Amino acid sequence: MRTYAFKCPKGKVYMSHLSKRLVGIAASTALLSLVSAAANAQIDVLTGPGTYYGFENDQTVIATYTFNRSMILNSVGFVDPLNENLSMKYFINGAEQSYSNSVSSAVGGVRWLTLSSPITLQENDVLTVSTLGIRVQPPPPRPATNRTYLRAFSSTNASAYVTFGGTNTSQGTGWSNSNLRVSNPSANVAPEPGSFALALTGGAALLGICYRRRRCNAG
Repeated sequence: MRTYAFKCPKGKVYMSHLSKRLVGIAASTALLSLVSAAANAQIDVLTGPGTYYGFENDQTVIATYTFNRSMILNSVGFVDPLNENLSMKYFINGAEQSYSNSVSSAVGGVRWLTLSSPITLQENDVLTVSTLGIRVQPPPPRPATNRTYLRAFSSTNASAYVTFGGTNTSQGTGWSNSNLRVSNPSANVAPEPGSFALALTGGAALLGICYRRRRCNAG
């Protein structure tokens, strides 16, 4: 940003103190917006591209997530690459959570349920996700069974403050039927993008007014 200066009648270079202050306010606003935007970023608990495994068993697959601190739950993801799941549920501390908004089609093999009202979970809260896939007929003589997909994940994002406990299958903690998307509670202070743009526009206008008035006074 340019700094305007001019000569006063006495010949000294003078810059409005108000102009300096407005420049500082505009810079502070920009910095606050960047920090808030970073805090508002949503975090996927399980990360990394993975392969899929069709778990063929009559049992419902259940994954367990334990929260290590207060975090906001924004979305629940259900692994369902072919959009075939018969049942997709999630529970908080054993209580089933109802939802009315629709689950998206598969993106990267995961179907996301974006919560209409994000939920703040506390330290030691446990969230479980259950899925059950379609009924399939394996080659004889194997009987018909349900095929529920699992996805391999490479790591758990430490910034999510959530511990993944694996599933109730024999695939271990490297596989899951789900994922979570969380954010830090401090994200609530983030300003709206429109408000930030308005603040910058107003600040620029005030700087221009101040500069023009000082030029007139100097003349």
